[in-house]
Amino acid sequence: MKKFSKNLLNASLALCMCGALILSTQISAANETVERAAIELKENQFVTLTFHDVRDDVENQTDRDMYAISTKNLAQYLAWIKKEGWKPIRLEDVWAARQKQQILPERAVLLTFDDGALSSYSKVYPLLKQYNIPAVFAIPTSWINGNTQAGYEAYGQGNLMNWNQMREMQKSGLVEFVSHSNDLHKGIQANPQKNMEPAAIVREYFPQLNRYETDAEYKTRVVEDLKKSKQVLDHELGIDTKAIFWPYGAVTPEAEEFAKQAGLPMSFSLGSVVSLADSVRTYQRSLIMNNPEPEQIHQDMNDFIINSKAPYKQRKSFVRMNASELVSSSLAESEERLGNLLNQVQALKTSHLLVPAVADTDADGQYDLAFFPNTQIKQQQDVLNRLVWQTRTRIGNRVYAELPVQLELKQGISLATLTADLLKNNTSLEGLVIDTQDQLACAVEKANWDASCEQQLQQVLRIKEQSKNQAKYYANISNDYQNALKLELKTSHLDGLSTLLNRSMKSSDFMYINVDPIQHPQTIPALLKQIKTLSPQQMQRLIVSLNVQQEMSAKDWKFYQQAYQKLRSLSIQKIGINNYQLSKGQVIQQQLYSSLSMNDSSLTYRNPYNNEVKK
Repeated sequence: MKKFSKNLLNASLALCMCGALILSTQISAANETVERAAIELKENQFVTLTFHDVRDDVENQTDRDMYAISTKNLAQYLAWIKKEGWKPIRLEDVWAARQKQQILPERAVLLTFDDGALSSYSKVYPLLKQYNIPAVFAIPTSWINGNTQAGYEAYGQGNLMNWNQMREMQKSGLVEFVSHSNDLHKGIQANPQKNMEPAAIVREYFPQLNRYETDAEYKTRVVEDLKKSKQVLDHELGIDTKAIFWPYGAVTPEAEEFAKQAGLPMSFSLGSVVSLADSVRTYQRSLIMNNPEPEQIHQDMNDFIINSKAPYKQRKSFVRMNASELVSSSLAESEERLGNLLNQVQALKTSHLLVPAVADTDADGQYDLAFFPNTQIKQQQDVLNRLVWQTRTRIGNRVYAELPVQLELKQGISLATLTADLLKNNTSLEGLVIDTQDQLACAVEKANWDASCEQQLQQVLRIKEQSKNQAKYYANISNDYQNALKLELKTSHLDGLSTLLNRSMKSSDFMYINVDPIQHPQTIPALLKQIKTLSPQQMQRLIVSLNVQQEMSAKDWKFYQQAYQKLRSLSIQKIGINNYQLSKGQVIQQQLYSSLSMNDSSLTYRNPYNNEVKK
């Protein structure tokens, strides 16, 4: 059975794999001149690589620990660093550059090792001395002081360093030690359904009290843990550590503030951004996996730096469904529905799930129910947290929540406050979609806007910006949090689309357009015509989703297939389906798999409805 701490790391990685550098064993050929040009960093920019255990007997791909690297491959990589002109730096160099006291060397790389495994002393330390290369070691202090169960489960009985070994390493001048928390390297219960999520960024759910941890309780727990970790490290090693390397890379700006209060102003997560030393935000680290050789690490470093500059070029395929489909008076039935949904979506091979976070239960035009804990709308059942975590960790789909502007404009509910509650309890959300409903109809229809239309746009952008600021404060920094404005197109008059895209791109990551080709057949041709006039940058920010009706004919399905095909031919790389229902999963799989799926190989096609493999 897999170890708990490794399981949670696997789960947490699923939350940031879209951008984090996961150093794999896939190599692509590249011209050496192109590689060297592409991998150059800006001034004070550095790459951080994160290792875990080091053993002599690590297997490629099939090893029991996917985060381990062999002693041989690590040694070869350290030799490669010297040969290729990369400059290993210390954490104190990053701190000095942050204080504008020095400039980092070109091609700077920071090497880090997590968890305090014994191999850090027995395998890594001798290699650092041999090659005269510095490194940073992140220590979960409670593991060293007797709370050994999780550490032993991860690395084996007795396979943790002790303080005397770390003192020897510290005196060498090559080694720095930082906090990996005291006792946050674990999962805690995050919802009534018993999901175990990273302790540093979760409001714990107390089943015996039927409530969640308050903001004050959460703050006290995290701050006190980090203070203790720093005190132990400073006392045992005679240092003044300034950094926290967050367990599982799980950190929010809120937790980042707690770390500063605990005396740890330098914060490191996992993620998709090549760090700038003089940033005051959390630095992002790249995770070594699957025992890569030096040239593999080099190529993946190169790919990471290039791809981190172009996140909008990534393909996406959305399924939008209502959380109410998962609500049941029976927990067992709710879990069965969730399992069914995950099975269907996994087979469809889409990449993103979009879920409205509120509902109008009596169809009176007022949103009266939420699927997450909050202070403004009645909560029927906390199904959103369970859905988000299970979707991200079990099938690797990233999840957006959706909130309508009507809550603020017509019901007087602060969308920013509601967003804060949403993200506090769902830190692993990929982003938020703001449904503008009919507020931007005038802006998309006309190329020239009157004062009233401009005012409506400004209202929407103000609400979105306030919500975005709240969301980013509580969202996991290791995720590439994004937001979108959603439009419902019901007309063939789309002369303002390009202008609206330009305006919204200044404050939104994407524009999510939903079309109902059956109720409004004239809209699709008009949209395709407008797309031809857009720039590549505008098209990269566009998501187009088609609404599925309860009853559809063979002719309807054919029209949908052709519409998706035309969108692809026009370089629209982000598409979706709206109104997905569990009861319609089979027909959607049959009719739209080839249109929606991001699966590039028919050999891995799986039909969940007949368990047959497609030939």
